[in-house]
Amino acid sequence: MSLQPTHVLAMPGIRQQTGTGPSILVCRPNTRLGNTVLLTPLIEELQTNLPNARIDVLSACPAAREVFEGFSGVHRVHELPFRGVRHPLRYAGTVLRVCRIGYDIVIDPCPNSWTARFLTRWIPGRLKIGFTHPRRKRGLDVSIPFRDAPRHMGAYPVYLVRRVLFDLGPKASRADEATLAMHLAPAEREFGRQEIRRLTGDEAAGPVIALATHATGAKRFAIPWWRALIEQLRARAPHARFIEIRPPSGRASLPELAGFSSRRVRQVAAVIDAATCFVCADSGLMHLGAATDTVTVGLFKVTLPQLYAPRRGRSCALAASDAEPEAAAAHIAKLLD
Repeated sequence: MSLQPTHVLAMPGIRQQTGTGPSILVCRPNTRLGNTVLLTPLIEELQTNLPNARIDVLSACPAAREVFEGFSGVHRVHELPFRGVRHPLRYAGTVLRVCRIGYDIVIDPCPNSWTARFLTRWIPGRLKIGFTHPRRKRGLDVSIPFRDAPRHMGAYPVYLVRRVLFDLGPKASRADEATLAMHLAPAEREFGRQEIRRLTGDEAAGPVIALATHATGAKRFAIPWWRALIEQLRARAPHARFIEIRPPSGRASLPELAGFSSRRVRQVAAVIDAATCFVCADSGLMHLGAATDTVTVGLFKVTLPQLYAPRRGRSCALAASDAEPEAAAAHIAKLLD
């Protein structure tokens, strides 16, 4: 959706700092990979409609630089230490450096983050925007109610900037479903294809299903469940080949499968992108997969798909239970068809 800036962006002082477009800080000091990837629709929206803007991101996710590497509009990622309480001097130093820059616009995209609102309040900015919160009323120049926003975590930051910066109504601001994106370079995509060939052999032999078993707490499925899922999928798609996407440690949950592991998030995304289908529980890796062109199936059993479902192409959320890998296999097999 291509939009026109409104009077908000014509406020005194806006755009004067760079001479070409506003300087924008997206304040999302969260540590999780998934929540960081879920910011990509917001960055895309700003980059598309304010092509001359200089966009910075304040994050505590160690992979944030890699996530936003492919966005031409992102000028800098300010990286807070992963566990800030253990590194108070580094944390304070990063915040002070951000404060010295000063921004035309500071965006707090999260309606419920105390840390984001606190930092938004103290970082200098000519215009500060976010969602209205009953207990955090200070720190914003313009705020809007959250009640009309779409519930998906990738969509409501887009809704925020459409309402405030582009002066759209609630219905128009919800239009055009927000999709995640990693913007992999051609060389990265080729790396993914080469790794798939290395792991599976002839790339023309059949579809490649990548599996990631790791998830936190109750979102995790037991290893016997995954083996039952693979057995059911092999019965429905005899030519399918399987690989495991392993954590950075390289620890295998399914050692009988060829596996890929890397500490580089973009390399993991490239391998997922080269697969035919990616299946995993609700996790940061699920959102990473949903930011590629591969069909990603997110398995949900305790969290709400409305908030976290994969949002790109034919990717989807699938309600699954510990007792029924057969139902999940049937749905995945239809996607392969």
